[in-house]
Amino acid sequence: MTPKPNPSRRLWPYLAVPALAVLVATTIYVGDFTAEDVGLGGSSDEGLPSSQADESELADSSLQPDAEELRAAAHEKLESDLTERIDEYLAGIEDENLYVSVALSDSEFDLGYKAEEQHSTASIVKVEILTMLLREYGSPEDFPDWVATDAEKMIRESDNEATTNLLFGVFDDGHAAIREAHEEFGLENTEPYETEQWGLTWSTAADQRTMLETALYDGILDAAQTEYARSLMGDLEEDQSWGVSAAAAEGETVWSKNGWDTRDDLGGEWVVNSIGVIAGDTDNPIELAIMTGGLASEEDGIAVVEDIAKIAREVIDTDPYA
Repeated sequence: MTPKPNPSRRLWPYLAVPALAVLVATTIYVGDFTAEDVGLGGSSDEGLPSSQADESELADSSLQPDAEELRAAAHEKLESDLTERIDEYLAGIEDENLYVSVALSDSEFDLGYKAEEQHSTASIVKVEILTMLLREYGSPEDFPDWVATDAEKMIRESDNEATTNLLFGVFDDGHAAIREAHEEFGLENTEPYETEQWGLTWSTAADQRTMLETALYDGILDAAQTEYARSLMGDLEEDQSWGVSAAAAEGETVWSKNGWDTRDDLGGEWVVNSIGVIAGDTDNPIELAIMTGGLASEEDGIAVVEDIAKIAREVIDTDPYA
C-alpha cells in the first residue's frame, strides 16, 4: 500500500510539556492527603482549601493549550514567510511580466502563494493524462504495448506526439475525457482549452498539487497504479531532471514532471512549470507545484522555478512552533 503519510508530529512537544505540568499539578494538589499528612488536625473528610483546584478545574486550566489555535498560528507564520520570501525574490528580478504561483504541503501544512490564480499548464498536464490512462485500463499490466511505450515517453521524455496519441487514441473524445477527468480528480479551477490543444489547459498551482496526490497516493488510484506513476515520474530523462528537484537534499527521492512552452498571448515569452513530491517515500513528503510565466527564455524560467523551489523548501522545513 502507498497511502499518504500522516501529518507531522512537530506539534506534540508543545502539547506534551504543558499537559505534563497539569498532571504534576493534579498529583500535588489533589493527592489523597489526610489531616495528619499535613499536620492540620481534624477529620480527613474535610475538603481541601478553595485555593487548591480540583481535577475538573485543572482540566480547564489555561495551562492546557488549544492545538488548533497553535496550528493556525503556525500556518499563518509559514504562509507569511513564504509570501515575504517570494515577494523579495521577485522584486530583485524587476520583471513586471513575470508571474509566479506556488502550492506547497508537508502533510501538516498546506501553503500557497497566489495558488488559486489560473495559468497555462504546458506539459505538467501529462500527469493528469497518465492518471486517466490508469483509470481507463485499471492496471498498467493491461496497457497495450503501444500505450505502455507512449506513456513512458510522455512522462520520462515529455514527448508531445506520444501524449497526443494517447489522449486521442485511447479515448473516443480526448477533449471531453480530460474535461471529465478535471471533475473526477477534484481539480476545481482547471479547464481544458477551447480547442484540443492539451498543453493550453488552464489550471492553478493548488489544483496541480491536488493532482500530485491523486496520481501518487492511494485513493482514486490503487497501490499498483500509484507505484507505476512513481516509477515513471521518479526516472526522468536527464534533460527533464530540473525544477522542484532542485530543492531535494542529496539522496532524497523525487517524483516530478515539468512543462514549458512559449505563448503568443505573452508576446512569445515563456511559460515554465514544475510539479513534484520530494521525499515521498518517507513519513514527511513535500508536495510542491510551481507555475511561472512571462519569462524571456526557457533557461530563465528554469532558474526562477528552481530558486522558488529552494525558497519553498526552506520555509516548509522551518519549525513554526519554535
